[in-house]
Amino acid sequence: MPRPAPSHRDRDRFVGFAFAAADLLIETDEAGTILFCAGARCRLTSGDVATLVGRNLGELVAASDHTYLRVLLARIVEKTRIKPARVVFQAVDGHRFPALLGGCRLESCPGSLFLTVLLTSGPHGTQGAATFAPGSQLLDGHGFLSVLEDRIVRAREKGLDHGLTLLLVEGLQAMVESLPDGAAEEVRQGIDAYLRAISADGESAARLAADRYGVVHAADVDSQDVQRHIARIVEDAGGALPGGIRTWELDLDQSQLDAGDAARALVYTVQAFATAQGGEFTIASLEDGARRMMSDAVERIGRLRATIEKRDFVVVYQPIVELESGRVHHLEALTRVDGMSSPIDFITFAEDVGLIHDFDLLLTQSVLDTLQAHHKEPALPDVAINLSAKTLMSPVFLKQFQAVTEPYGTLARKLLIEVTETVVVTDIARLNEVLQKLRAQGYRICLDDVGSGTTSFQSLYGLQVDFAKIEGSFVRGAAGNPRDMAMLRSMVDVCRQLGLALIGEQVEEPDHARLLGEMGVDYAQGFLFGHPSRDFAYFATDGARMARRGGKVLRKG
Repeated sequence: MPRPAPSHRDRDRFVGFAFAAADLLIETDEAGTILFCAGARCRLTSGDVATLVGRNLGELVAASDHTYLRVLLARIVEKTRIKPARVVFQAVDGHRFPALLGGCRLESCPGSLFLTVLLTSGPHGTQGAATFAPGSQLLDGHGFLSVLEDRIVRAREKGLDHGLTLLLVEGLQAMVESLPDGAAEEVRQGIDAYLRAISADGESAARLAADRYGVVHAADVDSQDVQRHIARIVEDAGGALPGGIRTWELDLDQSQLDAGDAARALVYTVQAFATAQGGEFTIASLEDGARRMMSDAVERIGRLRATIEKRDFVVVYQPIVELESGRVHHLEALTRVDGMSSPIDFITFAEDVGLIHDFDLLLTQSVLDTLQAHHKEPALPDVAINLSAKTLMSPVFLKQFQAVTEPYGTLARKLLIEVTETVVVTDIARLNEVLQKLRAQGYRICLDDVGSGTTSFQSLYGLQVDFAKIEGSFVRGAAGNPRDMAMLRSMVDVCRQLGLALIGEQVEEPDHARLLGEMGVDYAQGFLFGHPSRDFAYFATDGARMARRGGKVLRKG
C-alpha cells in the first residue's frame, strides 16, 4: 500500500526546520552543479539566490578548499550524510569567510545532494588560535595539540562518540619528492582534504610530521577505509608507497581519569608519536606502541595530578651571586619530587600533558608563603620562579597569577620571573605582550637558557626582558673549546647590546667565574657558590649575604 503524500503542513514544517538550522539551502547534483537555492544570499551573489542555479558550488568556495569540497560531496554520496564541517567560501566582493556546510542524500531523489550553509560569526571552533602545517589546510603538530584537549573534553561532556586515529604513511615524503610537481601537489592536497573531511567538524586533522597524521573523528570512521582512500589517492597520482599505510586507533574514553586528564594523556601520546625518530620508535614497536604509551601516560598523569593536589614536592633555593662583590643578588626556586629521577623529567612531563600551568601557579604560591614566613628578616632575598612559556601564553594566566599574588601585597614584587621553554612559542609578539604587562606591574623578567635549544635568538630579540641567563654548557666548555668560547662571547655581546643583565649558569670552578667576570658578565650561579638548599632562612639573615664555598667567603680576585 503506497504511503500517503505529505500534506502542505508537513512540507512547511520541514522547510521551517531546515531554515532554523541553516542560512542557505542548496540542492546540487553529485558533481556540485547547483539545481536549487533558497534562503539568504550569504554574500555569494549580489542578486537573488536563484541566480546561483546552474553554477558549480566550487565557484563559490575559496580555491584553497576546492579539493576539500569535492571530498565532502563524495562522502555524502558514499555515507548518505555528513555533519556540518567548516568550509571557506568566496564572497561576491572577493572576501573569504567561513561557514558550516552539511548535507545528505535521499534515496527518493537519486542524483541529488541536499546541502545546508550556516554562517559563523568568525573562525569556527578553536581554529582562530590554531596553527597550520606549511602549505596545508591541516593543523600542524602544535595546532593539533592545542585543540585536541578541547575536542575530547567537549566530546565527553556532550556524550559524543569520537575516536582518535594515528596514521603512518611510510615512504610518503620520498615518494612525493620523486613525483612531478602537479602529481606531488595532488597527493598532498588529496590526503589533506580527505583527512579534514572525516575529522570532527572538519577542523581536527593534523599533519604531525612528513609521513605522520592524526585525526579526531566520529566513531563510524573505519581505519581500513582510511587506508584504502589514501592508497587510492596515491595510486591515482601515479605514485606507490613501498612501506604501505598503517593506522592506530586510540580509546578516548579513559574512565579512570577525568575528561581533562584523559585528554592530556592523549596529547602526550600524540606528541610521542609525532616526534619519535629512527630506532627509538620502530615499526615493530608501533604495533602496540600507541596503546602502551597511552597506558603509561594515564598512570603517570594520575601520579602527577596527585603530586600537585597534595603538594607532594619540596622547594629548594640556589643563590645567584654578584661576581664583583660575591654577595647574593637573588635566589632561584627549584623543585624536588620524590620518585622522580630528575626534576627536569617532572617539569617536562607536566608541560607535555598540560599540567604545567597548575604546577607553576602552585609553585608561585609556595614561594610567596616562604617569603611571608620570613618577611621580618633583615636581608630578605628576591626569588626567581620558573614559569613555562606555555603557562604565560594561557589566556587566563594573568588573572590567575594576580589572584595568587594579590593577597601578599608588595611582598609579591620580591619575585623575579624566569621564562623557560620559549622555543615552543609560535607567537613571540603575543608572549612579549604578556611579559610587558608583568613588567608594568613591577616584576622583573629573566630569559632562561639563552643559547640552548629551548631559547632561540629569535626569542632573545623579540622579548623585552631584564636578565638573560646563559646556558651552562657554554660556560663550562669555553675554557677548552674555541667554538664554545666564540658562542659565549657572541651571546654576551648580543645581550649587552640589548641592555640585559647577564647570569652565567653552572659555574663550578673558580676559572669559570673568573672568565665570566673578565667578559663583563654581572652574575653567576652554580655549585661554586652553593648547592640548592631547603634552608631559606640561611639566605634571609645578614650573616649569609655572602656566597660561601667550603666555609670560606668567595671573593673576586
